[in-house]
Amino acid sequence: MSPEIPYSALQDDLYYPCKHADFFSSGPPKSEAALCAEMARLAYCQQESNFAFNQDKIRNVLDRVGFKTCQFFEKARGPRGEGAHCFLALREDAQKNKRLAVVAFRGTDKDDPTDVTYDIEFKREPWPIGGHVHTGFASALADVRDPLSAALQPVDCRTLFTGHSLGAAMATLLASERHPNSLYTFGSPRVGDADFVATLQGVDNHRYVDCCDIVTRIPLEGMGYAHLGKPYYIDRMRRVTFNPNFLFMWYDRFRAGLRYLEDYAVKPGNIGVRDFADHAPVNYVEPVMADHS
Repeated sequence: MSPEIPYSALQDDLYYPCKHADFFSSGPPKSEAALCAEMARLAYCQQESNFAFNQDKIRNVLDRVGFKTCQFFEKARGPRGEGAHCFLALREDAQKNKRLAVVAFRGTDKDDPTDVTYDIEFKREPWPIGGHVHTGFASALADVRDPLSAALQPVDCRTLFTGHSLGAAMATLLASERHPNSLYTFGSPRVGDADFVATLQGVDNHRYVDCCDIVTRIPLEGMGYAHLGKPYYIDRMRRVTFNPNFLFMWYDRFRAGLRYLEDYAVKPGNIGVRDFADHAPVNYVEPVMADHS
């Protein structure tokens, strides 16, 4: 690992992304990519007793970086607030070209059975815009689509969609329906087939892949799935490279896995293999922040 860019192998940082998070610790980020990476992590911020958003904390964090308005969209499937979650944050400014809207979707919470159900519904279904998509991801977006679409209707400024993991899949689906100015995804699985990917033609897309992150390699291409666009690849030294060749990524992942076994795998509280550790949101935030510093 590059000593300048932190890396976490902690189970807590994968399973509970906000537990140790110090959001926007250096102030407002200098790029949209860095902003969205942190927004995608912030979307995991929930109450201690259930899965509902910790709205007060999220509003306080957003206020520090200039977003004064935030709307929350949650599908409560049970008494603990299970289901899909996203928020719409707005940065107002007297100058229209400085206004910004960000839609951030929460990824999978391992303790939420509804999220797990979304993830394992691999069967594909027709997508209204074209092609076929992962049934579970489509169900997750459907849980919040109508109120979110209504809230987006009057928004007339630059708009970004973002998310991590399941949240990245939901952001991609929504981008197919409502082309944002830019789409930033982190640790995204494949969402649909090639015909679905074609519905996103013209969308300014930034798909970040952290080294060995296993989620970025599922569902398998052999199951009829395809990725949107070329990856922004985070290598084992935490450097971001746009669309490196296959041989570079294969060798980098091989070296990364060996080093992980030596340095991290057997330590208490750590994740056993790098394929899962690299999926932790913080392991996207830090390299993206550094790449745009």
